[in-house]
Parts: sequence; C-alpha cells; structure tokens
Amino acid sequence: MKKRLILSTLVGVLLTVTACGGSSSAHDSGSIAMVNFFDAEAGIRGVQPLEGWTDQGELVAGSVPGPMDEAIAMVLTQVALDALPAPRDTYRGTALTWTLYTFETQLVNAGAYTFRIDLALAEGESASYYVALAMLSDAYDDNPALYETVFVHATYALAPIE
Repeated sequence: MKKRLILSTLVGVLLTVTACGGSSSAHDSGSIAMVNFFDAEAGIRGVQPLEGWTDQGELVAGSVPGPMDEAIAMVLTQVALDALPAPRDTYRGTALTWTLYTFETQLVNAGAYTFRIDLALAEGESASYYVALAMLSDAYDDNPALYETVFVHATYALAPIE
C-alpha cells in the first residue's frame, strides 16, 4: 500500500514523497521511527521519519538537475545568506558522497524565526541531491540527538533511483 506524504521543503516548494508501505520496513533511529520512501519525480529513494515526529521543523530531500552549483544556488535563494559557510565535513552514504554544512539563518517567507540548518549536498551523474534538516534553533538546542537520529540516517540512505 502506498501512502502520499506532503512535506514543505527548505526551498518553500511542496515536494511530494511517496512512502512505500507494505513490504517496506521501518528503521528505528533512537526514538524516531524512519520509513522507506520512493520519489519517482525527484529520482530518489531513502528513509524519512514517520509523520508527526516534530512540529518545529522539517526534513526534506530532493534533487536538482545539473551540477552541485545549481543545488547551492537553489538553497541560497531561500535563506538569508550570500554564500554557504565552509563545509563542516564529508560523509559517505550508501550511494553518494555528501558535503555537510551546518548554519543558522532565517528562511525566505518564514518570518523572523531563526532556523538551524543541517544540509548535505552530493553530485551525481546528471543531478545534484540534497538532504536538509531545518529546525527552529531553540527546538534544535533542546533535541541535539536529531542530527544523528534523523539527519545522518536520511543522508546515509538517500540514493538516486537507477
């Protein structure tokens, strides 16, 4: 059985993610259950938290046609930054090598709220991929385990659909 989930993305666009049920397994990431998803439109598959895991942020994943510069340009149109900060690290997932960023910023059209953003960017053959955990800064400070339990698991699992 397939279930449709609507996630608001970091870039202010709605991204439809098809979560696979039935034969899909749930992965336990600490106290937040992760489920497999498949998004044919974005050309990705991976894991995401079950609905209702938080009301103070979002985990988003997707793809942008072209090189990583295109993904960076897309991100910069939605945050109050002129450039991304220096990467904090690189990370090898199941299919992609990710460049990791962490920063605080306001989002376009999100009011005066400050968000903590964990962002992973990777370049594939014909597209670039992103995973972002955007949380209100105070909520993130109250839940530091979200980096490991949600962001790292989602980044590790995200892969292009072949």
